[in-house]
Amino acid sequence: MQSNEHVLIAGCGQLGTALGQQLAEAGHRVTGLRRRADAIPPPLEPLAADLQRPETLAKLPADIGLVYCILTPDEYSDDGYWRAYHDGLLGLLHGLERAGAQPRRLIFVSSTSVYGHDDGRWVDEWTEPTPATRRAEALLASEQLARESGLETTVVRFSGIYGPGREYLVRLAREGRPCRPNHWTNRIHHEDCVRALAHLRLRDVEATTYIATDCEPVRQCEVLDWLADRVGADRPPRADSDAPVTGKRLSNSFLLASGFRFLYPDYRSGYSFVRRCPEPPAP
Repeated sequence: MQSNEHVLIAGCGQLGTALGQQLAEAGHRVTGLRRRADAIPPPLEPLAADLQRPETLAKLPADIGLVYCILTPDEYSDDGYWRAYHDGLLGLLHGLERAGAQPRRLIFVSSTSVYGHDDGRWVDEWTEPTPATRRAEALLASEQLARESGLETTVVRFSGIYGPGREYLVRLAREGRPCRPNHWTNRIHHEDCVRALAHLRLRDVEATTYIATDCEPVRQCEVLDWLADRVGADRPPRADSDAPVTGKRLSNSFLLASGFRFLYPDYRSGYSFVRRCPEPPAP
């Protein structure tokens, strides 16, 4: 990729902003799009627009070479997901067409929730998605819309994102909430999300669908036990110990085969930012 390629990040929230800053530091021109332009920090070039309001997209640049679509619903409801992902992407595609932009690749951020499997099985890119909720259906329909756009398209399905500021499991461990010993979980560190998105822009990386998750699916109680030990809390009680196996185990083999390598390949390395409980003083 040439160093002067113009990158558009549509949906410049926490993830998109971090990605934009990394690409800008590498020498690329980056335009960040969101409803409030004052929330986009330099060196990104801010563009205030609402993907569901076509008139706000009149200033889309024509020289865009690469587009990231990293959308977040403004309302966490079924309708909110459809508006944000499907209608938002449709508005973006129409806006690019009206601007005369011909990006070489569209990278659309989705979620592994499109796999509704809940019996502990292994899942990879060859597994047929079976969305179990309307929100997951909205994501899958949006993926298809991206693939049918006429643009070379990469779809990235992230598992649960964590890191500083994304500390849901840390809070559960501190609060001693019951855990499910037979439930499989998957996650990816925020920094690896940013790095994966930057990696998948490369011309020699195939434009296709990737599951982006770390290298170690793990049962929920194992993670919470480890976090509880680290923060000095009691290990959580077990709930439904006799329940059948649930969740899924996600494979990242396709992403690894593309040449990507993780900074945080497992939860132990990824949660190293969590402060350890101090050792008791020696008697």
